[in-house]
Amino acid sequence: MNKKAFTLLEILLVITLISILITSLIRVINPGQQIADVNNSQRQVDVMTIYTSINQYRDMNAGNLPAGIDTTEKDICQPGCAVDTNKVDISTDLESYIAFGEIPVDPQQLGEDITGYTIYVNIQGRVIVSAPLAENGNTINTLE
Repeated sequence: MNKKAFTLLEILLVITLISILITSLIRVINPGQQIADVNNSQRQVDVMTIYTSINQYRDMNAGNLPAGIDTTEKDICQPGCAVDTNKVDISTDLESYIAFGEIPVDPQQLGEDITGYTIYVNIQGRVIVSAPLAENGNTINTLE
């Protein structure tokens, strides 16, 4: 009587090939990099949201910027934070220019009173908003 069945060697070969394919696929997909790219995309949107709202504020207020924005780079802090020389709270000034009235927060900024974004005015008078927590060696700001 001849039974048709897989040998142990055939089963091991199939398992080995599947393992190699899965390992190759994970390396190609690289979930860590994909997540970092998604976070960077959100940062780019957030930086442009803040930048656009500041320019709208400036247009509606005779060219003036929200209080605290100057040539020193500062962290944008969340509403109600304790403002100091390194932080600026622009949430009240910008709430009518930003969707839902809330300053965006960096995807990886957790538990602190800052948003993960910085702001300053360069010597030409241009507002520069940056995302210093950008991943994969990217630079995200309104200069580029």
